[in-house]
Amino acid sequence: MVNAFQLIVIIALIAAIFLFVKVKYLKHKLSWVIILVLVLVFYVGFLASTTGENIDFSTFEGSQTAIKLYFTWLGNSFSNMKSLTGEAVKLDWGTNTTEIKEKISLKK
Repeated sequence: MVNAFQLIVIIALIAAIFLFVKVKYLKHKLSWVIILVLVLVFYVGFLASTTGENIDFSTFEGSQTAIKLYFTWLGNSFSNMKSLTGEAVKLDWGTNTTEIKEKISLKK
């Protein structure tokens, strides 16, 4: 499932994160966890966006196509989240207390 190019990318990203953290002397282990989770999320997203596309990573054009696919997928994900959030805001979540108080007073 994971080819040599993807394995090299994972190792390079982990090494870059390790060097970044060591250079900056971050003392909190939580920052390690957050950074690693973000890298894994972006990597899984990259795999999800390029799987089944028969992309040749050994050529520049193939790598460029994969990057374009990933950023298109990422942009569409943010667009979908924006739509989902907008629709969730429009819902009636039952927080209108005056309406609830009126219903209670009508029952008495």
